[in-house]
This record gives sequence, structure tokens and C-alpha cells, in this order.
Amino acid sequence: MPVLLLAQGDTQAKDLLRKAIQARYGLRPPALESLLINFKGRARAKIGPVNMWVPVEAVGRFIFPDKMRWDFTVKAVGVQLNSGTEAYDGTVYRTTRRSKSAVASDDKQQIDSMQRRLWAIAAVMLTPLGEYFVKLKATTGNELEASNTRIDSAVTLHLRADQTLNYVETYCQNPDSGKAEMFTLRLSDELISYGDLILPTKISAFWNNESFFEIEPMDAAANPTIADSVFELASE
Repeated sequence: MPVLLLAQGDTQAKDLLRKAIQARYGLRPPALESLLINFKGRARAKIGPVNMWVPVEAVGRFIFPDKMRWDFTVKAVGVQLNSGTEAYDGTVYRTTRRSKSAVASDDKQQIDSMQRRLWAIAAVMLTPLGEYFVKLKATTGNELEASNTRIDSAVTLHLRADQTLNYVETYCQNPDSGKAEMFTLRLSDELISYGDLILPTKISAFWNNESFFEIEPMDAAANPTIADSVFELASE
């Protein structure tokens, strides 16, 4: 049976999204409300005067469409260089660095950045874009825009000629530089399965086309129960 979409928008955009979902999942895509993924990879870090690649481990937890937590640890030669957490509970943006107490912010630009990056990850998974609060618009033959009307965030999806998802991009504040930049998630064409989930074997992130990190999913769970306190940094 064809993939059912509840999203609003023009026929061409809906058809593009439907084809991308079918190219990834076939005719039985998973309905995703929450997601947990463990990653390993590498990230760009400044060590002394040198900017270099260092190993990174990360855990992403999501409740679509409006909650996200990202924990990361950066190491070099077995020594932990940095660690931290970004979290958004649907209202407040919180961060920690090196196990220090969480710092809360209601800054509109920081919240908008977190929401747009969350929505970019939802786009990578594809199926969250089929919900009724999403508005789709085709922009070119193999490109569409997906707007989340609940959080006023939009991302652009670029498909390959075979209708698989190539990369996702959105314009938002870079938390490290404090400047508005293009955030891009580029996907490998190879896929890996974790139960009903089918993920790209590598995700590469960029700010203004400058490499930020490259990560590979180690394991993943669809629709786990995640307490609200996790996104408030109140508990593990």
C-alpha cells in the first residue's frame, strides 16, 4: 500500500516526500514519535593552536516535534578533552559543559537554532515530516521545503536522482560562533538497519560548508519511553 501522508502542501512536494520515504523504508515506514541513537565518529576541535579531527561519542534523544537532547564526549589519545549537553524541552534551552551545572536560556535565537537543528534531524528520519502540522512545498525537481507549523521551523531536503535523501539544510545560529550560518546534514548513500529503523551509515554535519562532525550510528531504538526530565537536564 502507498505511504500515507497527513502533511499539508502541494502535490509535487508530497510526491517527492512519499518517494523518499519509500526509497528508504519501502512500503512499511515506521511511525516515529521518539528516538534514541548512539553515535561514534569524529569532530573538529581546537587543540592549542591547531584545529584537528578528534574522536567523539554522542547520544541523541528526541521526542518529535519539539524535544531534543544531545550529549557528546570528545577525546584525544584516550584523554577526555571536552564533554557537554544541549537540551530543549519544548520551552527552555539548556546547556552544560564539562559536567558543570546546567545553564538555562530563553534566548529566542538559541531556541530557534535548537528547533531548526531538531527539525533537520527529523527530516533525516523522513517519516516525522508526514504529520498534519507539516507544510510541504516543492522548490525544484528534486528539492522540497518542509515547514513545522508548530515551532515555525523549516528545512530543505535535497534528493538524489534515485529519490534517496542526499542532504538537509537550514539557516540558524551556530552555538559556537553565535552567528547565523547554514547548517547542513549530509547523508551517506549506504544504509544500516536497527529493527524497523533504517539509517544512513554516516552523517556529516557542516556550518557554512565547513566540516563540523562526522558520525556513524552504533545502535538505535524507535519510540522508546523518554521522561520529560531528561530534556530538563534534571536526571539521566
